[in-house]
Amino acid sequence: MTTHQATETQATPAPAPPAVRDIWRYPVKSMAGERLDHCELTTDGIAGDRCWAVRDEKRGCVTDARSLPALLDIGVRYLRPPVPGEPSPPVELSAPGAAPVTSADPGVHDALSAHLDADVTLWPRVPADQREHYTRVYPEDVNGYLTGLFGVTELEDIPDLSQLPPAVLEFQTIPGSYFDAYPLHILTTGILEALRAALGGPVDIRRLRPNLVVDGPAETDEDWTGRELRIGEATVRIEAACPRCVMISRPQQGLAVDRELLRTVHRRFGHNLGYYASVVKPGRVRSGDAVEPVAG
Repeated sequence: MTTHQATETQATPAPAPPAVRDIWRYPVKSMAGERLDHCELTTDGIAGDRCWAVRDEKRGCVTDARSLPALLDIGVRYLRPPVPGEPSPPVELSAPGAAPVTSADPGVHDALSAHLDADVTLWPRVPADQREHYTRVYPEDVNGYLTGLFGVTELEDIPDLSQLPPAVLEFQTIPGSYFDAYPLHILTTGILEALRAALGGPVDIRRLRPNLVVDGPAETDEDWTGRELRIGEATVRIEAACPRCVMISRPQQGLAVDRELLRTVHRRFGHNLGYYASVVKPGRVRSGDAVEPVAG
């Protein structure tokens, strides 16, 4: 009698569904970010994101790390949790080699000015109708300003900005907020992998300043622009690709200048890396939450 031994066929496990990998919030525009386990997504983006900014009093406008790179080295924490729909709570700022100072301290402006070697003040968001607060101030050499902003030599080499709201040409940030264009910046794991392959090594995520890192394809494989995504309890709309400027190459938090990163993004990715998005349906988002397209 022949004995037949059964062999077990091991099923291939199903791939894990797309999920949220990282959540980041930046309480003060251009200062260091904080990684979160969860957040409330509101129509103004992540609750507490970019609720404060620094104003350059000599230029007379809101400023950022493109002009004052030392902003990136300042750590920030809220003194109490931000609540959607309420004024931003005070923040504590920690610059290298200096004692922490809070936004409520009368000496905060002097402390920031000393660290940045510039005459600056710290501001919460002000109402959108105070448009002069948000106005973009161009120098006499506008072409030089734009080429310097994007790290290129010729004006025709700057990114195509027509995909962004027209207000970006008139205002430093969208009035009523301290966002450059839209309230949310999203990177996918596919984009980061494509960048790693182009550079020959990984890039520190702090340079790219995303709000959300989610599982997804590279832009060269699949363009998400115009798509709605359900992320956790919220729904977002991908509005436009995100043009990258000299800020990603700035030294920060122990990282050296990296001009090759900017050159690679311009040369290999057509200036854009990641997506700008708006929030269609507010809700809570947690690390590990599912990410799925909304059927249209």
